[in-house]
Formats: sequence, C-alpha cells, structure tokens
Amino acid sequence: MTRRDCLRLALRQARGTLLRSALCVVSVAVGVCAMLLILCTVSFGRVQVQNGLEALGLSGLTVYLEKSGSGAVFSAEQADAIEDGLPVVSHAMAIKAGSGQFRTGHDQGSAVFFGVDEKLGDVMRLKLLYGSLFRQQQIDAAERVAVIDTALAQRLFRRDNVVGKEVRLVLDGSEQPFRIVGVISSQASLLTGLAGSFVPEIVYVPYSCLASKAEQTDQIFVQCIADADLGSAQTQIERFLQERQRVGGELAVRSLSGALDTADELVQLVTLAFSAIAAIAFLIAMLGVCSSLLAAADERKSDIGVFLAIGARPRDILRIFLYQAMALCLLGGIAGSAAGCAALWLLARQLPAFGAMGLGKAAVLFPAAAALGGTVCGLLPALRASRLDPVEVM
Repeated sequence: MTRRDCLRLALRQARGTLLRSALCVVSVAVGVCAMLLILCTVSFGRVQVQNGLEALGLSGLTVYLEKSGSGAVFSAEQADAIEDGLPVVSHAMAIKAGSGQFRTGHDQGSAVFFGVDEKLGDVMRLKLLYGSLFRQQQIDAAERVAVIDTALAQRLFRRDNVVGKEVRLVLDGSEQPFRIVGVISSQASLLTGLAGSFVPEIVYVPYSCLASKAEQTDQIFVQCIADADLGSAQTQIERFLQERQRVGGELAVRSLSGALDTADELVQLVTLAFSAIAAIAFLIAMLGVCSSLLAAADERKSDIGVFLAIGARPRDILRIFLYQAMALCLLGGIAGSAAGCAALWLLARQLPAFGAMGLGKAAVLFPAAAALGGTVCGLLPALRASRLDPVEVM
C-alpha cells in the first residue's frame, strides 16, 4: 500500500465509527483548550506578579529593631552614620511609617505614610513620571510636600500629572494640606488587585514631617556599592550599630532582594503546579484517543486479517492506525486552539496585557503538539494491530 492509500483507509475507518471519532476530537479539543487557557493565564499572572514586585521598588538591605533595649536610640542619625562609616554602603535612608487618611473635595480614603529623605531615589527603585522627588531643603524645613503614585493621582484628580495639586493628609489626627511635588509609577496595583479596597494607598512625605532625626525610626533601607557581598555587608552593619553606635536592643538586617527572590520562587512553583494540571488535562485526552483506537483494533480484526491476507504489510497497518490517531488529534487540536484563542482574545479586550501572549504561535504550536501526542498515543494500538496473525483473526 502507498501512504496515500493508508491515509485514505485511516479516514474511512474514522468515518465508519463517526460517534467515537467525534468524541475523540471533542476530548482532544477540550484538553488543548484547557491547556492553552491555563498556560496563558499562568504566564500572564506571573508577569503581572513580577511587575508588581518590581514596582514596589525594594532592593538592598533593611535594618530594623526586633527588640528594644537600653543604649543609643535607633534613629535617622544611625542611617547617616552607616552611610559615612561603612565603605560597603553607598546610601542609607531612615523610614518612618504612619497611618492616616487622605482627603480631597470629592474623595477620601486610608493611606500609609512613609517618611523619607532626599535619598529616596537612590535607595528605592522608583520610576519618576512627573515632577521631582524630595530635596534636602524640603526635608530640613519639614515642608508639607508629598510624592504619590499614578493610581492615587487618577483616583483623586482623574489624571496622572498632578504636580502642584494639593491634597489634605490626616497625620496624627491633624488634617494638613500637602502639595504634590512628584508622581511615580503605581506601586500597589498588584496588592490592590488581590485585596481590593483593603489595601491603603502609599504616600511619601518628608521624614521631618513625621519625626525628628533623633527619634526612633522604624527601618533603615541600605543600598550597597556595586558587586558588594550582601552577606558580609549584613554582618558589618550589625556590628557597626552594636559596637560603634551602641544601639540598644536586638537588631535584624535582612536582604530585600532576597525577599523578592523568594516571592518569585513561590510564583514559579505556582506556575509549575498549574502547568502540571494543564499537562494532566492534555494527557487524559490522549489516553482517550489511545483507548478508542485499542477498541477499534479489536473490533476490526477481521478487516485487518483481510488486508494482511491480500498482501498488506504490517507497516501498512501500522500507518493506518497512526494516521487515524494523528488526524483525530490534529482536528481536535485545531478546534481546541481556535476556542482557546477566541477566549483569550475576548480577555485581551478587557485586559490588554493578554494580547501579548503570542496567540499566533499558540494557534500553530498546540495543534502540532496535539498531532504529535496523538501519534505517540496511537503507537500502542497500531503495533497491536500490525502484529495480528491473519489466520487467527480470519
């Protein structure tokens, strides 16, 4: 038999059991569609999480007091001492956190205030879009200025560039007007998407608006020089504060970059788990095709015997079953990819980031993968049919 004859017989055999073939196609289509949707959704989610973690702007080391004790106060003055006294440190900035509310003429909400100084842009990876960050003069004068992100700017003023606008902040029960001097890219979009309105807005204000340099601070963010060993830097900072600055209490020095790496590893584990679920869905569809062809091989033993008796070779029988499995899976792969791409296209109209998932490649790769999987799953029924004894089956 020629390969064309084998293909013709395979298609005729598939039409002979139309209902079974249709069920095979549907099962493959459902498996391929599920795999495409799961993989693309997980990929989209991973990109969004990574972008959200990067948007937080955290890097370097953080120093904080786990347990207070007698000795020097852990304050913003210690941040200056770390920067001046340790060559491994390029910048150090004290952070004073507070909670309160923001208010405008038509909106109000909860906010977390971070008191920072002029080194904000050096210590944190923030993307400044409009205006500027704080200057030394503004910090020294405790000027009522603020830096917000685009999410809060849109909420308050329905636009991004709000430099020069005024927002009223409630600090320690006192409502005060603050002038917006800078707008950065959104930092809390990921958390807001996960927790909704429970996540407060982030507002940066001068450190001197929340505390003096001599008062106790919450944390000190540290940026090390390029190619610095963070482990060695952690040890140096801890010893410096305890032995030379005599800071009382138990200090902790942690790597912010390491925390983000840990979060990224968790995202990768979730991606792997969902990818395994997609693979299982596809495998179940392939096993359905395999079982269907095994049943077909048992039902058509007499026909196979006739083919072998009139001169068909075992490899011809092998080709017939392989071509049938490939055709059914290819058709199911095309249908499943079409349905999955249509669903992703509808999602992309609501979430434009879904449009970057490479639907054109998916429309080609997934049917090809289905055809390849069908060939592998059809190998067992094909081998079983090709090894039948024509005398016994007739």
